Amino acid sequence: MIKLKNEIRKIVGEDRADHYETVILPNIVMDFYKMLQGSKADSLVSEEYRMEDNSMKIVLCGMKDSRGQCKVIRSEIRKC
Repeated sequence: MIKLKNEIRKIVGEDRADHYETVILPNIVMDFYKMLQGSKADSLVSEEYRMEDNSMKIVLCGMKDSRGQCKVIRSEIRKC
């Protein structure tokens, strides 16, 4: 999560980064976690979230194991 926050600051600047970190990023993570919970065990789930202002897109990749534990395997931010 810290890596994502640092990348957001580089792309949108310090003044706009707080909004992304406190509002947008938590909602994205929550949405992705719900997707993982609804997925089949041991299947890879990937989702791309594009910001409305087209400044960047956040890509998350994760998996739910056979015990139902969900985890993010890869996360990255791409500048649009």
